[in-house]
This record gives sequence, C-alpha cells and structure tokens, in this order.
Amino acid sequence: MSGNTQSAAPPAPTYRDVLRREGGTVWYAAMGLIRTPVAMAPLALVFLGHSTGSFSAGGVMAAAHALGEAVGAPFMGRGFDRKPFLGQLRFALLAEALAFAALAVLAGHSPMPLLVALAFAAGAVAAGVPGGMRAQLSSTTPEHLRPTALGLESALNQAVWACGPVLASLVSTQVSPRVALALMAVASAAPLLMAGRIRHRSPASREQDRAPAGTLSVIRMAWPTVLLAAAIMFLVGAMDVALPARLETTGQQLALTGVITGVFAVASIAAGLVYGRRVWPGTPGLQTLVLLPAMTVALTLCAVTGRLWGFFAAFLLGGLFYSPLMIIRNLALQHRLPENVWATGFSLLYAAGGLGYGAAALLTAGLIEATTPAVAIVVCTAVTTLIGLIAGLGERATVSRVRLGRE
Repeated sequence: MSGNTQSAAPPAPTYRDVLRREGGTVWYAAMGLIRTPVAMAPLALVFLGHSTGSFSAGGVMAAAHALGEAVGAPFMGRGFDRKPFLGQLRFALLAEALAFAALAVLAGHSPMPLLVALAFAAGAVAAGVPGGMRAQLSSTTPEHLRPTALGLESALNQAVWACGPVLASLVSTQVSPRVALALMAVASAAPLLMAGRIRHRSPASREQDRAPAGTLSVIRMAWPTVLLAAAIMFLVGAMDVALPARLETTGQQLALTGVITGVFAVASIAAGLVYGRRVWPGTPGLQTLVLLPAMTVALTLCAVTGRLWGFFAAFLLGGLFYSPLMIIRNLALQHRLPENVWATGFSLLYAAGGLGYGAAALLTAGLIEATTPAVAIVVCTAVTTLIGLIAGLGERATVSRVRLGRE
C-alpha cells in the first residue's frame, strides 16, 4: 500500500487551488477591473468624438490611446520592476482614472489637441499595469500552479474583451458617451480600494537575479517571445479588419460580424481554461511551432469558402488555438528572463501585441482596397506563419544559451 502511495501521481492543479490562495480572488477581481476601461476605450472614444464633432475625431482619440499604450508599456513596466509595486500601481491607476474623467468633462468644451493628449496619457500612464500585475501573479505563485493561474487570467482577459466593447456601445448609445468615460474612470480607480490585499513581492526580494541593464537588453534576451506576441496579434488584427469585407463580398449579413467574433471569444475562454488545467507535452517553442500554423490554417478557411458555416468554423478553431498561444508566450517569457524584469518583459509583450495589431489593420485595409478580402486574408495569414516560425525557431535555438547564462 505504501508503494502505491509513493508511485501515485500528484493531483492536477485546479482553479480552486489558485483562487483560494491568499489574495487570489482579489488579484483576479482587480485585473478584471483594470482590463475593463482598456477594452471599452476604442468604441467609447469613437462615440465620444461623434457626440462632440465626428466619428473621425473619435477615431483619432482612439488611435492616440492605443499609441499611448504601445509607447508607454515598456517604460511604465520597467517602473514596476524597479520601484515598490503598490506605489506604482496606485499612481498609474489614479492617473488613468483622472485622465478618463477629464475627457468626460472636457469633451466638447476644449480644443481637440488637448483631448488627444489626454487620450494618449490615459493609454500611456497605465500601460505597465497589466505587465506589473502578471509579474506579481507569476512571482508569488508556485511554479506548478503558474500554467493554471495564467490560464485563468487568459480566460478572464478574453471575457473582458468580449464584454467591454458591448458595454461601451450600450452605455454610449443608450445613455451618453460621457457616462461611458465616467464608468471607465470608476473602473480604473476601483482597484485602488483592494490594492493592499493584492499579493506581491518587493523589488528587494528579487535582487539575487542580475537584472539586464535596460529595456533594450530585455528585448535582446526575449526577442523570440516578443516577436510571437506581435505575430499573434497581427493575425487577430488582420481578421478583425478583413471579416466584415469578406462577409459583404460573399453576400452575408454584416451584423453577423459580432456573432462570429463572439464565437472566437467564447472558444478562447474555453481553451484557456482547458489548457491551464494540465501540463502539455513539448517546450513553449515546440508548442508554438504547432499551434500558430494551426491557427493560421484555421482562419485561412475564411478565404477559401464563402459559406457561413465556414466562417463560424474558422473562428471557432482559431479561438481554440489563440488562448493557449497567449499562455505559452507568458510562460516562455518567464523561462527566458530573470524574475526582476518580468514586469518589463510582460509590458514589452503588451506593446508588441499592440504594434502587431495596428500594423495588420493598416496592411489589411490596403490589401482590401488593392485586391480582395480573400487575398488579404491569405497574405496576412502567410505573413503571420512566417513571423511565428521565426519566433518559434528563435525560441528553441536560444533557450539553452539563456539557461547557461542564468546559471
């Protein structure tokens, strides 16, 4: 009997194990609130611009917010590595809340450059918060529980991104865009009430790891993972732009766009929860080499069929591959970087994802004008596969050197 006990495998980690750890539920509640204004911002700012001028004015503010996130993420994330966590978190969230509140109050009564600057500031000042939060989750979670914790975080992120635009659209059209901005300000400030209960470690407790000299050094160490983040979001951005045009050319109703992307979100949530429940075979690099091409092949189905079931099947399969890829990139980053620059690394992933999404949107829009939506999808999925393969091969080729350097 004793021999059977010793040979028995340890029980698989569960989401209950993650949530019942001290501060576990608080972390996920705070992260959901932190993500909410970011998910609401694009549509809320577009509607705000329309209510005070034009849709184009809102588009400029939405672009300024996204650009602020991409520019600010590496620098603000570095602050979370170097300075006390709670001080950085409180400063960033309070500043973001004030910026959104100022936009709600000043829109229609102030010059456009000021509103654009406020939108940029709202994106930039809090851009390091998701990376800082994820770094604390990883550093305070036992290694055997990290895939499960990150799987739950990925599912939460997808749920917020599925609901955020709907909430922004509903409040903006049924009440007022100003109320939507005020709601975003409240969501930004609400985690301040629970900040002290978020489990965290101080920078001093991580000083045994030699930190890279700066952000460029972090990029040199983590470039395959950063490139993977850009590739994943490049594909998502391309499909977001191409899907409505593809539906139109095949005679489908444009209103189905939201339903199809909703299927992608639901599949992503389910896949993230399933992936986080167990340890999967293969290294992060090997899993990337399998999952990213599979995701691109699945979404390419939109280009080769004009049937409605094909669009739903493509986005369903794409969503099933998407969340595991997002979890893999986070785990790979932790293996590649010392713990005292995890917040910087996670923030670089955030910035790279934003840049990849933006680049894909621009390229896809140009391709649709010059060719057809089907050709645009094929080109963008091919580019994604190429970038992803380079990232995956780079991950596999350099992981041994990173381990030797850290030893």
